[in-house]
Amino acid sequence: MNNSDVARFELPQACADAIDQIAKELDPQWLAMRRHLHKYPELSGHESLTTQYLKSRLAELELPIRVAGEGRGLTADLITDPSLADGRRIAIRGDIDALPIQDEKAAAYRSTVPGVMHACGHDVHATIIVATMQLLSEMRARATLPWPIGLRGILQPSEETAQGARHMIHHHALAGVDAIIALHVDPTRQVGCIGLREGLMTAACDLFEVEFNGRGGHGARPHLADDPIDACTRWVQSAYRRVPRAVDPHTTVVLSVGKLAAGQSANVIPDSARLSGTLRSLSIEARRKALETLEDVCEAIARETNCRVDLSLGLTAPAVRNDVDLTRMLWATAAQILDPAAVERIDVPSMGSEDFSYYLEHVPGVMFRLGVAGEQVGGAPLHTSLFDVDERAIGHAARLLAASVITYFHPNHS
Repeated sequence: MNNSDVARFELPQACADAIDQIAKELDPQWLAMRRHLHKYPELSGHESLTTQYLKSRLAELELPIRVAGEGRGLTADLITDPSLADGRRIAIRGDIDALPIQDEKAAAYRSTVPGVMHACGHDVHATIIVATMQLLSEMRARATLPWPIGLRGILQPSEETAQGARHMIHHHALAGVDAIIALHVDPTRQVGCIGLREGLMTAACDLFEVEFNGRGGHGARPHLADDPIDACTRWVQSAYRRVPRAVDPHTTVVLSVGKLAAGQSANVIPDSARLSGTLRSLSIEARRKALETLEDVCEAIARETNCRVDLSLGLTAPAVRNDVDLTRMLWATAAQILDPAAVERIDVPSMGSEDFSYYLEHVPGVMFRLGVAGEQVGGAPLHTSLFDVDERAIGHAARLLAASVITYFHPNHS
């Protein structure tokens, strides 16, 4: 990021001061909102109560709200000038679903739902979207916006199952939207900092399942059976060995088997076995070659074991590719609103996946990493039972998103 980019996107100081002042006033509300969401999490596909709670908070702003199908997920619009009704509009997206993990924290706001927890920060994401809408609505009420804006907040279900973005797009969340911004908490990054990267940000991810059908029998007489467990274990070893050797070493592919299921008794060879896992890739060609190799592995194991081996692909999320101009806009805005040193360049893409990528098939967008490591929390990784965030990150992100929305409509940004 050079000085000309920063100057191009610089906001009036009075606007930046108003953002800071209103954020300080609203911060206690934002912490209470996040803690409520953390105490009452809902799994992917079941986010109806979360949707209703978030709708009630946005309804206080008297904004047009549309609840998506099945009562899961919603959008809200903040248009400060009627002339923008059919003009440019930027969206900010947050996800709202939790994970099937038992919350082991000692915090007063720990999950009250057994076996369900916001272990990926979606409670924080949702809070930040509402907080940003609140902040900008208050700026409109105080006449501190330097120019008109057009904003849509998207609160999306089912990110963890890679179904929520398509659900929201199907229900017109992107209608009239020209660009989109999202974020994800990052427990490896200090609170007050963000991570940014132009171009490729996350990997594409394919969920796969392999079914092995053989011929069961007695554990004492394996020669009379076609053992699907033998086929299953051979498949894992062969796939782990062959896929990395089939793909150009300059590209990155990660194959992981996360689930195996077979049999009911220690002395019975079952008729079938099943495994499932993920294939993550950073290029179209690497993905194609890896999938071809997995098909080859299936054919080879079927010949070796006399079992039927069937590979099927399930949920898929494309790679997230950050728009260059939006990334630079966000960088310049963060340098002004947070601190020039707050922006940390991400050197390599993440092998994690994000269904935010589906929005990017329709409009340009950018996703950033939000630092949440701090004195309040112990640094537990995402998707673990002790995960928590330094809640100061909520105010940082709301200020940054509010400023970025205003910057998007900057006279120098076309």
